[in-house]
Amino acid sequence: MKEEKLLRLKDVKEFVPISTASIYSKMKELKFPSVYKFGGSAFWRWSEIQEYIEKGEDYVHQKLLKQKELEKVS
Repeated sequence: MKEEKLLRLKDVKEFVPISTASIYSKMKELKFPSVYKFGGSAFWRWSEIQEYIEKGEDYVHQKLLKQKELEKVS
């Protein structure tokens, strides 16, 4: 299995040049990839940021909505 590259907020903002507040607001609205917390630090998966850049916010939103629905069922 290939190791996933993890990005810190400053790295994410280099690829997606929007404000920190916008990133967290979009996450809350399920329109931006979720953050993962490890030892008190926040990281994003590079593959999910890449998907956001390549396929767009609407695609990510639909994907996250489906995931949330599946979580409700299980």
